[in-house]
Amino acid sequence: MRKINILKAIVDLLWIFSMPVVLIIVGFSVAIFFVDLGELNIKINSIGLNNDTLLSKVLFVISALNYLLIIAALYFFRKVLNHFIRVKIFEVTVIRSFQKTGNLLAISGFISLIVSIISNVYYEQKISLEFGLNQHLVIICLGLFFLVLSEVFKIAKNQKQENDLTI
Repeated sequence: MRKINILKAIVDLLWIFSMPVVLIIVGFSVAIFFVDLGELNIKINSIGLNNDTLLSKVLFVISALNYLLIIAALYFFRKVLNHFIRVKIFEVTVIRSFQKTGNLLAISGFISLIVSIISNVYYEQKISLEFGLNQHLVIICLGLFFLVLSEVFKIAKNQKQENDLTI
């Protein structure tokens, strides 16, 4: 139980620190189309806003909004941890929260992978194949892990219901 409390504290801390960043991202995503940033060098997930082309601004906004998907996944994971602390493990809310977390992370990973490929082709005029651990693939795998976990919890919930019915 202590490990869950430590994990909950870390996730809550991440949640609290990410809230001001969310406000900045939303405000900045709208303002980027109307304000000249000059020589300001900003990067999100290795996507830099280093020139004032429309594609650069669109890729930057997509990357910024993609960050919001990860924050939403963090919110649903917080809900799961709250249920775990209250020892309500096989609730429908837990299964749905795992599914939402997995879907959001997988979608976020795919979006960041596509944006990364487009920015490499556009900025560096090259297509490269890299082997190894990639942040985009890690996020996709983490999303798929949460989806599998939701299926495992669904099966366990059904087994628990069947077990409770047999005396």
